[in-house]
Amino acid sequence: MSFHPATAGEVFMVTRTITGSVRAATIFIAATFFIYSSILAVLVYQEFNSAEDRAESSVAAATKAVQINTGWIVEVAQQALRRMDFALGADVQANQAATLATIEDALEGLPDSAKAYIVTAEGQTLYTTDPDAPNIDIRDREYFTAPAGGQQFFTSSLLTSRIDGSPIFTFSQRLEREGVFVGVAIISFDAALLEDLLTSLGLGQSAALAILRRDGMLVARFPPVDGPLDLTQHTIFKDHLPNADAGTYIDTSPIDGEKRFVGYQTLPNRGLIAIASNGYEEAMARFWRRIQVFLAIVIPTLLALAACAIWIIRLLRREAQKNEALEEALERNAMLFREIHHRVKNNMQAMQALVAMHKLPKAVETNFKLRLSAMSTVHEHMYNHDKYATLDAPAFITSVTQNIFKAHGASDHLSLDIDQVSIDHEQATSLAMLINEVVTNSLKHAKSEEGTAEIRVSLKLLTNEQANLIIADNGPGFDPRTRPINMGTKIIRGMALQLHGTYSYAFDEGTIFSLEFPVA
Repeated sequence: MSFHPATAGEVFMVTRTITGSVRAATIFIAATFFIYSSILAVLVYQEFNSAEDRAESSVAAATKAVQINTGWIVEVAQQALRRMDFALGADVQANQAATLATIEDALEGLPDSAKAYIVTAEGQTLYTTDPDAPNIDIRDREYFTAPAGGQQFFTSSLLTSRIDGSPIFTFSQRLEREGVFVGVAIISFDAALLEDLLTSLGLGQSAALAILRRDGMLVARFPPVDGPLDLTQHTIFKDHLPNADAGTYIDTSPIDGEKRFVGYQTLPNRGLIAIASNGYEEAMARFWRRIQVFLAIVIPTLLALAACAIWIIRLLRREAQKNEALEEALERNAMLFREIHHRVKNNMQAMQALVAMHKLPKAVETNFKLRLSAMSTVHEHMYNHDKYATLDAPAFITSVTQNIFKAHGASDHLSLDIDQVSIDHEQATSLAMLINEVVTNSLKHAKSEEGTAEIRVSLKLLTNEQANLIIADNGPGFDPRTRPINMGTKIIRGMALQLHGTYSYAFDEGTIFSLEFPVA
């Protein structure tokens, strides 16, 4: 089992890939969470706006109902006041039986809580539907002073009844005879009149209905308030009514401090504004319940995804750290391999020097040196190119053949045609030794008449797993059957066997050596 230090580069690439994957995974997960959170935020925001829109639509519809109901109250009150004026006759005699009957007929259709009064210019009560009403001077009340001052029909602001202390509002009409002011006809309504309407609208418990005058004075409200209230500085008069006669908005009530959705709508030609409002928190409660359910599902999902993402990132980082450690170990091993191959090459050179020190025949000495040089070239090529698993055939074979030519001092012609083949490190020494022997034989025996050898070396891929080495010369050739089996022949046979290849000789204007062997 052999070790291939060249895989250090592969580990380095894997480490870089994993490190990049950690970074990419972190960015991707962060981007995914950002996009996912943004989508959730947009969905929640849209649902929030939809909930507000639904609440505003609800109070707008309720406001329309308040407007219609208020318009009906005003119309009924005006008609009743006109009939009361007509029933009094020219002499304003309310105590006559016929007049009383006509007045009572005029009041039909009014709500049960409505009360009617006829008060003379001197403040005397001529008629009332309230049997418990004392004879109270009301000439200081605005619903008396305004008609007395010339206003034909007047709507009061919210008042406190001087009879029972309840909140009321009134409609009054000026009574004249022949252009002279003779009194005021008055109809009062309990402010709680809005309670039944509020109940029928089905708004929340914090809802409120109100009627305002255009001058900012509160006319009626339910839930009730204590006494008159001037709202001219409130946002409805400062910001909304100047821009539109109807609309909705969100604001805090100046009466009870409750934040509400508010709808408003003016009553044409009545000088009144109908108001319907619903508590903000109560109206949005359904939305918040849905959000709670939604988040109860989404948050655990996000946490689970976050946990998985963190786990994946940690795994990738741990793998990157392992590969970094492996890369460092392989780099150390590669350094050791460089040192080993360098020392082997130096030892080979030392052996060549030792051979040179012995007085051997020149041919024998050259053969020894070339064989040692072929093996040394393999190790030199490995540490010079920092490749230990495979060697590049073009550079490797060029180095081996050039060393042979240099050793022989030959001026012969060398032609190389080498495909880009990777030679396994276990094959390199055997191939170098085989090329050394064949090329050396060619240099010895392939001299032409002019004394120049033509040597051609080629290495071609036959398939992805098979290569063909050809070494040809222009020599006279030889008969393999009669050629003596010397050391060179034994080396060629042995190296071909180690390469798991088969070789043959052919003779066509020279000797052609051919070796087919498997490559990685």
